[in-house]
Amino acid sequence: MSSTKRAKQFFLVDCNSFFVSCERVFNPKLWGKPVVVLSNNDGCVVARSTEAKKLGIPMGAPAFKYHNFFEVHKVHVYSSNYTLYGDLSHRVMQVLSHFSPELEIYSIDEAFLTTKQDNLIDLAKEIRRKVWRWTGIPVSVGIGPTKTLAKIANHIAKKEPKHRGVFSLEDSLEALTTFPIEDVWGIGRRLTKRMHQIGLLTARDLQQADPVLIQRRFSVTVSKTVLELQGTSCLPLSEAPSPAKSITRSRSFGKPVARLEALEEALSHFVATAAKKLRTQDLLAKHLTVFLTTSPFIQTPYSNSASASLSVPTDYTPALITKSKQALRPIFRPGYSYKKVGVIFSDLSSKKAVQRDFFAPLFPTPAIDAMDKINAKLGKSALQFAAEGIDKPWKMKSSHTSRRFTTHWDELLTVSLK
Repeated sequence: MSSTKRAKQFFLVDCNSFFVSCERVFNPKLWGKPVVVLSNNDGCVVARSTEAKKLGIPMGAPAFKYHNFFEVHKVHVYSSNYTLYGDLSHRVMQVLSHFSPELEIYSIDEAFLTTKQDNLIDLAKEIRRKVWRWTGIPVSVGIGPTKTLAKIANHIAKKEPKHRGVFSLEDSLEALTTFPIEDVWGIGRRLTKRMHQIGLLTARDLQQADPVLIQRRFSVTVSKTVLELQGTSCLPLSEAPSPAKSITRSRSFGKPVARLEALEEALSHFVATAAKKLRTQDLLAKHLTVFLTTSPFIQTPYSNSASASLSVPTDYTPALITKSKQALRPIFRPGYSYKKVGVIFSDLSSKKAVQRDFFAPLFPTPAIDAMDKINAKLGKSALQFAAEGIDKPWKMKSSHTSRRFTTHWDELLTVSLK
């Protein structure tokens, strides 16, 4: 008696309006209300609740232009709280890991997983139920024989309420007939125009195209998209992220900075943050680039950058701060008010495989290791370098930030019993 082995299916689990959902976890009064989350420095809208979308608030809307609109329509406005979002994302991914050992964290609010189980719809419903119960975050689940089809299925699950957050393209691809080609994963605005010119308007049109001809006319990447739409998996699950080629840290200032000392403090903070990232990934940096810029909208804008190489690759924060400040000083121009400064670490190598220089100085790593452990336990700002400053007048503007409910003891949710 023969048996047919089920082909591996891809699930794409995507958190619904993730930043907004995070704010609602600890403030249930926000459910059913229009909510938006703003970008760094409270600049523009980066996340919207369904209710906010219905009011016509576009993604990227400048907060200052919509200030009166928000007040008139009683829109709840929040500054980005990446500490909270990052922790809740980690919790969601932990829940998903219970359903499959093959898990790819695609972004802060998306993950692919694979399974050969039967009853895929029931499994997807169980994923939604458990993530909601354990984290308070609503998710949508798309199912398909390839990553691209799972992406499309997820889009349909999220946009069409009748599917209740779950949709599968496992057996039927009929939904591709009306699915716009511009919404297919990897097909951007520029490619969409070119495809429209040759009569490719929907995902079904692209699916029925010849991959060889598509490769000649576009690229290998687009031909793989065609194969994925046809059910041939070309994009395997990436369970481990690729090693970083560079690490960048920078933020726009809450208000312009004119003094060199304040710029050095901000730069030192970004260098310390980037150095921590190096240590987290077991990487060392051999090269760094410092950049600064004014607002591009002033009469005579100014921007510049400078690079420097280290004698040996390192993740030692004090050495990196010293080198970065040395690179900053020659490009600083008095008389300007600067909007941003930042650092890029490049020429990265694995700490386990780096070639050591016998004559190079040895940095006291135990102190840094102890600092990392204390910050991991008590909060990332528990211990800082003096070079980062204390008052930090250059900090980002964030006048609507919620508390970091899950990571800071002094910001835990309080409940009053009456």
